[in-house]
Amino acid sequence: MKLFGLFGKEKPVPFTNFRDMVRAAVRRHHPGARMENNENGFILTLDDASVACNLRNLYAAYSHAPQDRDALISAWLDSLVTAVPEHTWVEARLTLRPTLKDAEYLARARAALLRTKDPDELPYAPFAGELSIIVMRDLPGTIAAVTRKQLESWGVTFDQALSEALNNMNMLNFPPVVNSLHAGGLAKKEASDQDLVGLVFRGDHLTATWLVLERFRDHIGQRLRGDYVVFVPARNQLTAIRADELGLITSVQQANRGYQSQPHALTGQCFHVSVATLGGAVTVYQPGRLGDTLAPSSPFAAGGLAQQPAAPPPPTPVFTSTYRPPPRDLNSWWGLSEPTDTEE
Repeated sequence: MKLFGLFGKEKPVPFTNFRDMVRAAVRRHHPGARMENNENGFILTLDDASVACNLRNLYAAYSHAPQDRDALISAWLDSLVTAVPEHTWVEARLTLRPTLKDAEYLARARAALLRTKDPDELPYAPFAGELSIIVMRDLPGTIAAVTRKQLESWGVTFDQALSEALNNMNMLNFPPVVNSLHAGGLAKKEASDQDLVGLVFRGDHLTATWLVLERFRDHIGQRLRGDYVVFVPARNQLTAIRADELGLITSVQQANRGYQSQPHALTGQCFHVSVATLGGAVTVYQPGRLGDTLAPSSPFAAGGLAQQPAAPPPPTPVFTSTYRPPPRDLNSWWGLSEPTDTEE
């Protein structure tokens, strides 16, 4: 049943109209809620707690599929009452994943966490350009950011949690290649590996984050047989182009100019990866010269992971059969937790 009683094809409405639709849906589900509009959505006050609800990702998903508006809003409403389960460190460590986030996300997170009654913060490690790495718990249908207070409750440091997250990611399979680009625009049946100039990966919510893993950077370097440039416009996309294919790089840059309209957008920056060293040296791509490079001490620099102290083997986790959800955390409504579903 559709929320708004509309059928058939429809075009996306402006953001302000869409925001009003979401507000109306919230009011029907939570008659006592108070809402105050802002540029990204609205401030929601419920049960004497307030949070900034950012609707930009939801609107981007809706814009790509206006016919799914009601389902998207319903799923968003369901997330408002879904509590992230409590985990002990033994239970949580296997769920940890590194996740790329941009500077704007970190700034909004800091502002939101400082406004709470019990201020918190979101630890992160700089990666390259405007991108940084946070640690998130990867749960069925949801990923939830790990804050300083969460780390303190587990009795571990951010570096320990990040090491676990990177180790866990290294145990996963690479994201799928959805398109192989060949020199001269050759069709796949006519091309050979020698003609390969680019790879397009599209997968789940961790696809872009594979850029931080050395073995993944080495894998791409071996396939493209040289230095390459990487684009990560959104969390579920990663494109790698040989560094000597300047025309193709320019074309991809132009195609990504509207990256901010995508759900879970990341960055319009691109990154040069040198294969001269094992693990691939990452710099911000600037045609004609090298951009800023990763600090040698960075765990994401070439060889950086090998310099990190080995994490102790994880004990066998003991999960309780049922979780007692904690009191509803309104901060997760803003975006410290987000769905893992990939919007197209």
